[in-house]
Amino acid sequence: MTAAVAQKLSELSCVIIPLQGLQLLLPSVCIAEILPWRRIKPLKDGPGWCLGELGWRGETVPVIRFERLNQPSADTPGSGRCLVVMNRTQGSGGVAFYALATDGLPRMVQLSDADLVAAEGRPGKAEASVVRLGTESASIPNLAYLESQASSIGS
Repeated sequence: MTAAVAQKLSELSCVIIPLQGLQLLLPSVCIAEILPWRRIKPLKDGPGWCLGELGWRGETVPVIRFERLNQPSADTPGSGRCLVVMNRTQGSGGVAFYALATDGLPRMVQLSDADLVAAEGRPGKAEASVVRLGTESASIPNLAYLESQASSIGS
């Protein structure tokens, strides 16, 4: 019984977020809410990776298209299927929340250290690393970088 409890404690609840041509892997505690696609107010003269701002729970939340931020030449649509509202993970200051546009429905997974294997390839500037989960690959985003970029355009 004790071994089963120890194994359960060594697992982490994560969310796989499908994007255009890649998937992000995030601990579920980073996510405040997953919303269906809704209207986003475009920013005048905003960076190409920022789709605009979303009104959410009395906050103004910048919406990021991760693919464009990670690889500026990425040709991605301006809309998506869902919006993943992210909690800030780095210290105080900057925006409290930001959102990521997704191309599919995020899904929950339980992972342990043994489930993650480093994948070959060089991570993009918005990625901390690339891993393999069985037959799938996923990018672990550099949350400090995402948050600094979101704060640079946040209201």
